[in-house]
Amino acid sequence: MSLLVGIVGLSQSGKTTIFEALTSSGVSSELKGASKKPNMATIPIYDARLEDLALHFKSKKITPATLEFVDLPGLRKGATAEETKSLLSQVKEADLFVHIARCFENETAPHPEGSIDPERDIKTLDFELMIADLSTVEKRIERVSKLAKSGDEKAKAILKLMQQLKAFLEEEKPLRLYKFKDEELKLISDVEFLSNKPVIYVANLNEGESEVSENLFKIVEDNAKKEDSYAMKIYGKVEAELAELPAEERKEFLSSYNLTESGLERVVKVAFDKLDLMTFLTAGEKETRAWTIRKGTKAPQAAGKIHSDIERGFIRVEVYTYDDWVKCGRDEKKVKEKGLLRVEGKDYIIKEGDICLFRFNV
Repeated sequence: MSLLVGIVGLSQSGKTTIFEALTSSGVSSELKGASKKPNMATIPIYDARLEDLALHFKSKKITPATLEFVDLPGLRKGATAEETKSLLSQVKEADLFVHIARCFENETAPHPEGSIDPERDIKTLDFELMIADLSTVEKRIERVSKLAKSGDEKAKAILKLMQQLKAFLEEEKPLRLYKFKDEELKLISDVEFLSNKPVIYVANLNEGESEVSENLFKIVEDNAKKEDSYAMKIYGKVEAELAELPAEERKEFLSSYNLTESGLERVVKVAFDKLDLMTFLTAGEKETRAWTIRKGTKAPQAAGKIHSDIERGFIRVEVYTYDDWVKCGRDEKKVKEKGLLRVEGKDYIIKEGDICLFRFNV
């Protein structure tokens, strides 16, 4: 499972600078703010456990989980409805949005609205997402109306839900605030609503402006709290400098700004939490690898992430945790002696940090 994160924001929010920093992609400067196509990057998610396991098992290959980023060109004032619709259609497949809110002054790149107001900017982008969703809802209403009149029960249920969503959107409320019931989610499983996607709000700040920065961040944070979302600070220029440093120098650089983790590490943690994702591990001489699954996934379905044959012929999983392995001196024999290696069946729910060996027969 590869997670797709859409980087969104208004024009001149510093969005592409942060995209470059998070992905270390080095998008050429002539593309910044000019391209009508999204920038894409797939990055490995650093996991120190993999190197540790690979060293012990003498693995020939290490395969980390990956994170895909798509940087949508900034929405600008005065864009036509068709331009906006075309841009937004390019992030429909995103699992989650990282919404960059501009919280910095820059005379060489003034804000298009003439002032810094993150609350206004957040509402502006949300409005565009809602307009796109309203169009989707209206088309679906038109499509199912005739079928519903003919007595089709599913069509009736879809029509009722779409009418409720239409009224909700017309009140200028994003669909992530709508309390969907399980049966309603099943009815819209084939629809990609933009304003229903989970959001991480990122306040893009200037370093060295502590009081101004804190006040602006609080605006972004308060907005996030209203909808049970998450807000974080990122110093765009600092992250850009960090991305250019060798790995061994990054920790010292971060500490000079009283930071313990990069923006990417923080985004990954929050994204995994918002999407109920977790990681299990496999290790051996051939390969040590991290696998991303949904929390609550049972052993056979987790095995299916590796290969469908393993899920189909699943017999059992032999499992112990990475933490227990470390506590036992990285010695499998001690893990077994202490009864920490378990043999689990098809109802076992995989846990974060499980090291798994699946047994199967096809």
